[in-house]
Amino acid sequence: MSLLRNLAGGLRGLFRKQQVEREMDEELRGYLDAAVNEKMRRGLNREQAVRAARIEMGGAESVKQRVRAASWESLVETLWQDLKFGLRLLRFSPAFEAAAILSLALGIGANTAIFQLLDAIRLRALPVKNAQELTEVRIAERNGATGAFVSRYPNLTNPMWSQIRAQQQALSGVFAWGPTSFNISPGGPVHPVQGLWVSGEFFGVLGIVPERGRFLLPEDDRAECASPGVVVSHAFWQREYGGDEFIVGRKITIEKHPFEVTGVAPASFYGVEVGRNFDVAVPLCAEPTIRSEFSVLNRRDGWWLTVMGRRKPGWTMEKASAHLRAISPAIFEATLPSEFDPGDAKHFLGYKLGAFPAGTGISGLRETYEDPLWLMLGLGALILLIASANLAT
Repeated sequence: MSLLRNLAGGLRGLFRKQQVEREMDEELRGYLDAAVNEKMRRGLNREQAVRAARIEMGGAESVKQRVRAASWESLVETLWQDLKFGLRLLRFSPAFEAAAILSLALGIGANTAIFQLLDAIRLRALPVKNAQELTEVRIAERNGATGAFVSRYPNLTNPMWSQIRAQQQALSGVFAWGPTSFNISPGGPVHPVQGLWVSGEFFGVLGIVPERGRFLLPEDDRAECASPGVVVSHAFWQREYGGDEFIVGRKITIEKHPFEVTGVAPASFYGVEVGRNFDVAVPLCAEPTIRSEFSVLNRRDGWWLTVMGRRKPGWTMEKASAHLRAISPAIFEATLPSEFDPGDAKHFLGYKLGAFPAGTGISGLRETYEDPLWLMLGLGALILLIASANLAT
């Protein structure tokens, strides 16, 4: 309540200044009269009492100034007066005014643009429920890996994903995904779109609600599925089908194979990769159907998946990493490629899994541009500070 009274009093002082000044003058007169009466009771005549009371109180203006200085609205009023004074000076110096405005506009604009880029690739959380719980599972230090690397984020193989899903206890839900591109033309010129390989748990763990139809489920991602359903993005639905309300159940051709659309993702969901939007999400089990003889689904040396999940309540990142390190020997022993020579096998068996924050998504842009953007933001802020100081001087 005291805060509200302070705020109300400050606003009253700003917008009803004359009334507040009159009230302050009345209070000072009342205080002075009381002091004079008190001193007259002590034996002084009126002239002596008035003189002594005024000396004791001090000048009326100095008292009012001390009262004003103790309130927050005086700071606002001082800043406003300084601003008006600065604007008057600028009005009489057009050249300086133009230089000042241009300098500040360039400095503020540059910093804003750099921060927006940094926010997009580093700071902004994914548009999913409780994004701070998302955790990536990957090999902590993977140097000298051997095999086939067939996606932008070839962190793990499908056999590793299966073992992680079966053995891990740190995550309440876990899923695998991999970026790719699909040709959706039934014939003639190629029509490429952005695709995702996703496990059946992908949408459920992320907590996304479909705009139409339903999302993929674990039972849609069963082994040796021939032609399961797929999920399309909102942008793809609008672009390719004109927002057809009967999109669910329609067939879409992917690499010459027909797939049924089971659902449409909401407009706010673009996937878990920052800087790219997906068009079509296909279950992992359909990978052999689409890639045919180039399939890496069951290859122990086929690196193409990223694994993510949600940490269980009470599990810190450090605790989850310790658990994953503990189960790593069994996982890599079970997924060791038989064709590896002794040197590669020893290196492979020495890998350790770890848990890493993934609330802001996965991004190759982040690794490339994060440090330069932080540096540019710092330099831009420093230049803006110098320009502001020079203008103020």
